[in-house]
Amino acid sequence: MSTSSLAELHLAASTSGRSELPVNVLRTDAVTPAEGLDGMEARQGDPIPMYGDTSARGFKTVEDLTVADCVLAHLEAEEVDSVFGIPGGNLAPFQQALRKRASMRFIIASHEGGAAFMADGYARATGKLGVCMVTAGPGATNALTGVASAHLDGVPLLTISGNVSTERIGLFAMQESNSTHGVNTVEMFRQCTSLSSAVVDAQSLPRLLQRAMRTSQSLPGGATHLSIPTNVARTPIQRASVPTKRGAFQARPSNAPFEDLRAAFSMLRTARRPLILLGAGARGALEKHAEEFNAFVTQHGIPVTTSLRGKGLYSEREPLCLGVVGLGGSKRVEAYLRDGVDVLLVLGSRLGEWASRSFSKYFQSIHHVIQVDVDAANVGQLFPVRLPIVADAASVVVGLAELGQMIGPSSGARVRERWAQVLALQEPTPHVSAPQAEGMVKPQQLLAELDKHLSADMDLYIDIGNCTGWSSHLLHVAPPARIFYPTGLTSMGWSCGAVIGGKLGRPERAAVALVGDGAFVMNGVEMLTASRYRVGTVTIVLNDNALGMVNHAEHMQDRNYPLEDEFYGLGNPDLERFAESMGARAYTVNGPGQLDALLPEVLRRADESCQPQVIVAHIDYREVPPYGDRFAAVASDAT
Repeated sequence: MSTSSLAELHLAASTSGRSELPVNVLRTDAVTPAEGLDGMEARQGDPIPMYGDTSARGFKTVEDLTVADCVLAHLEAEEVDSVFGIPGGNLAPFQQALRKRASMRFIIASHEGGAAFMADGYARATGKLGVCMVTAGPGATNALTGVASAHLDGVPLLTISGNVSTERIGLFAMQESNSTHGVNTVEMFRQCTSLSSAVVDAQSLPRLLQRAMRTSQSLPGGATHLSIPTNVARTPIQRASVPTKRGAFQARPSNAPFEDLRAAFSMLRTARRPLILLGAGARGALEKHAEEFNAFVTQHGIPVTTSLRGKGLYSEREPLCLGVVGLGGSKRVEAYLRDGVDVLLVLGSRLGEWASRSFSKYFQSIHHVIQVDVDAANVGQLFPVRLPIVADAASVVVGLAELGQMIGPSSGARVRERWAQVLALQEPTPHVSAPQAEGMVKPQQLLAELDKHLSADMDLYIDIGNCTGWSSHLLHVAPPARIFYPTGLTSMGWSCGAVIGGKLGRPERAAVALVGDGAFVMNGVEMLTASRYRVGTVTIVLNDNALGMVNHAEHMQDRNYPLEDEFYGLGNPDLERFAESMGARAYTVNGPGQLDALLPEVLRRADESCQPQVIVAHIDYREVPPYGDRFAAVASDAT
């Protein structure tokens, strides 16, 4: 925000008795944009340099570089140091090019789906582009779930799939992946990415690659895919422009108009019971401007809730934090919403089922809703929005903080009243369904013990299942600790790969996965990848010998289905020996206090030995996860 605008606001406020901002104070100045990447990042509408555009800043012209080497040169410029995938004949040119790159590792996973999950975790942990390379046919189809999962969560991920040489297309070649024969992988990925293209000749590669990288890395982000035939990958490009620094393909979203900032600030300032909801789309804003945001909500006494993917963006140990809203949400935020909210600011959340299940009736009654999102399609999906702002969340955070500093709260009494309302809310003790049994630990107890050991340098990767609800309720994440969930596609087994990619991207941070036994049976084989590449991850497996989420859901819907029924049983696999066979060090937890005593040593061993560590926690299957009405709703949705 310009100095002149702030001065004018300050003058207007001082002459108006510091109550409501006068409506005549309107300017079109945008908030000063966040600090850029050496001027390299593109702005919306800027042309992207192609081929021999030597006048473009931060690009160099190269000649006779093969398509495969040109792709890797672009990735090097983006500081991508790990590529994930599984080799195959139709990917051979890239495998050979990767062998020659000392600055880039090719991490060979156990399954292409695991490779895509690793690339997803790498992107979330680093903020860089995640890259997955797979061969044609089954290599591409195996990667599909991981790619779709990243895309639906807005994770920047580029998938390169090989294909048969162009002269063999239509000849029923092995693994042919085209519209004429086999599986049309370009069309397949088009259904679950922002861009999917076939590179049919070498000269088109720079244009298509740069378009894919810009699409993935510009907000709202997501996955892209390029299919490259083997002979095209080996073909030299006559001339191409290659970036020399990171950020060449990150288009900066628009800043919020000043009049919208003024209106939003005015509504929040004068509200009796305001609330701010942070979604995953606010991650970048809160990581850069946490101090300004914290000062603003503290000064004005505004409580904060988060979506599941927004969990931990605002410290859950702050008294103004009400916890996660939505599916299995916090009782504190439910109580606050039940008593009425007059102004709701939504920053970077689509308000999908995870954020709105059980709570939509409360949202519907809020008259003044401000929704901020870079994607206009996400605004107003659930209920009418009074003030839609299609802009970067960071510009809103900075703008509100600056207005708060200059204008201040409407009155000290109002702020004290807001604080009193929030402090009166109490989170009940977690419900326990059955007495403590020997040889098992309560999941509530286990998560409380994990919560004690959350540290500033820890990244948590939470899988989908009962572990999702337990962690949402019982872990209290405070930045710079981080927690990640795959809520878009809700893919079981995601954390087994994501924790490896995250640790490779940020080796200085502890990487901990929380996963159910069913999901671990699906993708736990990636422990072999972690062992082979010496990746010191920690995986905590909630073992109840069942597909617990569906087991509990069916039991809650119809008590004629006992929890002990073997219909959803896993056959009682020895998960400790399974993990050890993959090169991990395994531990057993089957009682209270054991994880508390064990975890510090496990974290130390993971860091020092670079060996994956797996803790198998035998939990009490009788304990029902805190999903509220979700289980009953599944039954009603199906009828």
